[in-house]
Amino acid sequence: MPGLRTRFVRDIVEAFERERRPELVEDVLKRLEARLSQPEVRAALRSAAHADTLDVADAEELLFGLDAALSDGTGQLLEKLATEQFARVLAQGTLSVTGDLMASVARLQAPLEHLFVGLPIGFDLSKRRDGFVLFLGVSGRPRTARLLRHLTVGAVRAAQRFARQGMTDDVALDTEALGDRVRLEVRLGVAPTLAAQAPPKPPRKGPAPQRPSRPHLPTTKPTLEAIDRIIRRASITPPAMSPTAPDEIVVPRSRRPAIEAPMESAPPRSDTLPSLSQSGFVRRDDDEPESSSG
Repeated sequence: MPGLRTRFVRDIVEAFERERRPELVEDVLKRLEARLSQPEVRAALRSAAHADTLDVADAEELLFGLDAALSDGTGQLLEKLATEQFARVLAQGTLSVTGDLMASVARLQAPLEHLFVGLPIGFDLSKRRDGFVLFLGVSGRPRTARLLRHLTVGAVRAAQRFARQGMTDDVALDTEALGDRVRLEVRLGVAPTLAAQAPPKPPRKGPAPQRPSRPHLPTTKPTLEAIDRIIRRASITPPAMSPTAPDEIVVPRSRRPAIEAPMESAPPRSDTLPSLSQSGFVRRDDDEPESSSG
């Protein structure tokens, strides 16, 4: 029967009690016992020997149930407690390599595999230019792979603490669960984001100015009659215009008015006009002004 080391589960439960109130953890364990296959799991945890194992399904139910009841259920509290447990392992032996985080993580393969009894653990570590990538897997057990993911994140953080690599540089740790496989990527010397470097913006005083609203275009669709009218207008081609001067107006030949030749006036007839002598406008020499007599 596949299982998890009982003493490791007991240490994690005691870490939950130190992180939260012990009576709260005890109440959660009482409620979780109804879901477990083994009765009196609390007594089994207290009297656990070095080689005892707990059914892996019961161990998953206990650890995930405590994380959901005492935290937000994302596994962050479980990763924090796993970091403390693996830090104890690294402090007791010579597994950490100073200045080499990847080598320290590679040496943690044996402690991780020792926790799971009867379950082969896939462990594939590859180096990258800016860090390394670790692939883990538990064949056919997605929930166990999820538990292995949180425990491995705690182990990597404990190794970072003892290897003293990344203490001054920024370390990015990204994890992704794909069914029964886990991908864990560690990047070293990551530059801080621009958002962290930018100073906080001062608070605005008063209400924010309202931007003028843009006019909305009409959303009505043209009717068929309007479309036919537009097509008819577009099909009429204007008459070709000859290149002329801008100030010259060309009138079509059909619209030009008929220009008649100016009529010459006939000379006046002598019999129709009085002569100058008859009209009295011509002065004669023999006509002398009459002298007024005294």
